[in-house]
Amino acid sequence: MYIYADILIITNIYANFFLLKATAKLTHTALRNGKCILGALVGSLFSLIILLPEVNPFILLLLRIISAILVIAVAFSGKDLLTLYKIGLVFFFVSFMFAGIEYAISLIGGSGMLWHNSVLYINISLLTLLISTIISYIILCLLRKILDGSSNFDGDYTIIIIHGCKQTAIKAACDSCNNLTDSFSGKPVIICSKSSVEPLFDKSVLENAMAGCSASEKNEPLKHIKGWRVVPYSTVDSEGLMPSFLPTGIYIKNNENGKIKYIDAYIGVVEKDMDHAVFNPKILAAG
Repeated sequence: MYIYADILIITNIYANFFLLKATAKLTHTALRNGKCILGALVGSLFSLIILLPEVNPFILLLLRIISAILVIAVAFSGKDLLTLYKIGLVFFFVSFMFAGIEYAISLIGGSGMLWHNSVLYINISLLTLLISTIISYIILCLLRKILDGSSNFDGDYTIIIIHGCKQTAIKAACDSCNNLTDSFSGKPVIICSKSSVEPLFDKSVLENAMAGCSASEKNEPLKHIKGWRVVPYSTVDSEGLMPSFLPTGIYIKNNENGKIKYIDAYIGVVEKDMDHAVFNPKILAAG
């Protein structure tokens, strides 16, 4: 069987891109396309070991582990080690599932396959590859929906926000309708009232951020305020821009069992008073 290195790399980039996106979906982890493509490219380069002479199984295992670590580290850079470890486990699960589905479909649509140096090369058509990807993604979406539906995040929560040398604690509640995310980073947005975050800023900074957002909504020149950005939002009866900032750290504490989870998210600030901050329960399942 002839193996074409360019086709091998291209198909592996495609497959790895899907695997990383599926892993991000299962773990509710934000993943930008640029990082995903870079991680997929790194992973595809390791597929070239199929072109080498027979390699010692121990060395192959070591290369596989290094490959997975690099792919996850590149695609999900910025996460702590424990989160990367959990993401890595899910990545392996997704990889095994996709490989099994692709192998099964290749028995129908493939014209040959080769297993060498722990790399499987299947000569399948683009249509077969697309079908296997779609089937795999549908299965993963259903699995994610089942896992989300079986998780009960109702309860009493407190959000601890650290920004610089200042800290504040805010009563919080889950709301699955809050699907607000920052379009640039893909990070979720936790909605808080202006009064609840006042302890984190000098009064002038907060006022300028709120005023700057109002100016942007009126198509007036927006004065850039360091550390802040506007996030478009829409509800049933309104739409606009919400001033948001990325704090030094966010922790969500379950007041019923005492568990505390680190959250990578933006804080969106609204003028109106709120009894509690609002976050999507999916961020508790992330990582």
